[in-house]
Amino acid sequence: WDFGRTASEEAAARLLRDIESYRARGAAFDTRYAVAAAYYGVLAAASVQSASEAALERATQHRDYASANVKNGLRPPIELTRAEADVARYEAALTRARGALHVARTWFAATVGVDDAELDAAGLTEAPTVEDPELAVKHATRAPQVLESQLRVEEQRALTQRLEASTLPNLSATAAISARAGGAPPSSGSSVPGYGLLPGVPNYDLGVVLTWPLLDVGVLRKAEASRARERALGLEAKLALRTQEAVIRAAWNEATVAQTALEALERGAKAAADNYDQADHRFRVGLGTSTELADAQALRTQAEVELAIGRFQLARTRIAFERSIAEIP
Repeated sequence: WDFGRTASEEAAARLLRDIESYRARGAAFDTRYAVAAAYYGVLAAASVQSASEAALERATQHRDYASANVKNGLRPPIELTRAEADVARYEAALTRARGALHVARTWFAATVGVDDAELDAAGLTEAPTVEDPELAVKHATRAPQVLESQLRVEEQRALTQRLEASTLPNLSATAAISARAGGAPPSSGSSVPGYGLLPGVPNYDLGVVLTWPLLDVGVLRKAEASRARERALGLEAKLALRTQEAVIRAAWNEATVAQTALEALERGAKAAADNYDQADHRFRVGLGTSTELADAQALRTQAEVELAIGRFQLARTRIAFERSIAEIP
């Protein structure tokens, strides 16, 4: 009987197992977040490429229209040179957008872990909604890193108990019994029945042994250091909880800002498209100039690209919020 020493070691081992399980759970959440972010990154890159393709198509049509008007003498040559410059600019933008899409697909494939060099994403999965921050803060206690920090305090407490238990005594019991009377035949007298193989004279002993390390300075100092470490881990656990609460509030604010900004970007994209249609109509009837049309084209393209980026930012901030409250995105 070791007065709880073995039980303390078992408790510390179980806590260490739980700590590793929470660490693995946190890694799983991080992986899910990385996959979701890479997925929405591919969708955003594809949207930017689509906007660039549409801009190049519009610029090409107006270049051809301006070329025909210049040949017919209806417009000055400067209209054509400006249109050619716009086509070249949007060709370069489309090349960069295609390159960005390939990069996004490459990272998505690497994050998911497939053998293909690139992995495409199709469709648009709606990003999770964001709940009230004060209600979400209550979820901070179930974050894997918070639970891990709390278990580390308990593990260190168990180690302290194990060290303190090593100064306790060991109580041992011993017992033996023998019923044989001996083996060889005697030189005189009667023989032992069965030549000593049968029980004849029982012999037994009982004992109790108590060993106690009365003074082990090294162990005592280790126990004191362990208690100090336990107090430090307790403060770290409180800090981890406070930090997680701050992370949740910050993630909620980022998601709210992204939502508000997206609403403005959607209105801006619609207004830019209407402005472009008006400029295009004015150009075709001879009231507008190529400069006016180019400005409207640039405004529309920029608005569409910013809208794609805004949607990606909203999705990313929402899944980051879900990660902060330990939810699967």
